[in-house]
Amino acid sequence: MRLTTTDGISIHIRRQGAGPEPILFVHGSFASSRWWMPATALLPPAAFTTYLVDLRGCGDSDRPADPAGYSVERQAHDIAAVVDGLGLTGLHLVGHSLGAAIALTYAADHAHRLRSLTLVSTPSPEGTPTPSAGYDLLARMRDDRGLLAQALAAVMPARPPDPLFQQLVTDAANQAPAAFTASAQALENWRLAREARARLRLPVLLMWGERDQYVERSVQNQLLLSIPGANNLEVFQGCGHSPMLERTEGFVQALLEFIGQDFETYAALRDMGE
Repeated sequence: MRLTTTDGISIHIRRQGAGPEPILFVHGSFASSRWWMPATALLPPAAFTTYLVDLRGCGDSDRPADPAGYSVERQAHDIAAVVDGLGLTGLHLVGHSLGAAIALTYAADHAHRLRSLTLVSTPSPEGTPTPSAGYDLLARMRDDRGLLAQALAAVMPARPPDPLFQQLVTDAANQAPAAFTASAQALENWRLAREARARLRLPVLLMWGERDQYVERSVQNQLLLSIPGANNLEVFQGCGHSPMLERTEGFVQALLEFIGQDFETYAALRDMGE
């Protein structure tokens, strides 16, 4: 299915399952909705309806040429348009990497629409700088599939170069040319104030792989301490930046255990303690 954002960008969404609880998945840089499919295939379809978004510039969504359109804030507006267009409430929102930044930004202003928030390999809300040489490398990946494959292998070191991996490389190669460097610029410019994080009292789960070369453990600890609703950091041993592709069964188990909690009782106990 497709939905159009407020600035006229057509966003593609995969829908799976027919259960009463909605889950919206937001992928990261150089990715597509396909990154979630091994994990969502393990979710019980009678319990959940899953929505897998292709961010602007990626997958089957529109590919705008303006780099400014790829900011975290702009893409959080895209997610708002998707949630509104689908009429979703009581939503479980899951984001990975850049998608985690987008999901966290969306949640800061729309927590009332969410039942829970899961953040996987979340970048720093105080900005993630990329050196100039890094931008040169990202630009070269537009025309160098081998270099692009090396980069993707580095973000999922525990996954073999199977047919799905090759499809993910193809998806990355087909993204909008502007997105190759604009995604890095978006994370460099992204800021979410501690005060905004402090408003997030809904249940939040953090996930991180201990072999992650891109997001440090200290960033996850900072988020854990600054988000009131975050009470757990799930650490995947022997896993890099992409737990849903490297430790798929463990990722799904952790997600199901989290969203299966009695959040109403949790909220009541939390409020009594204040």
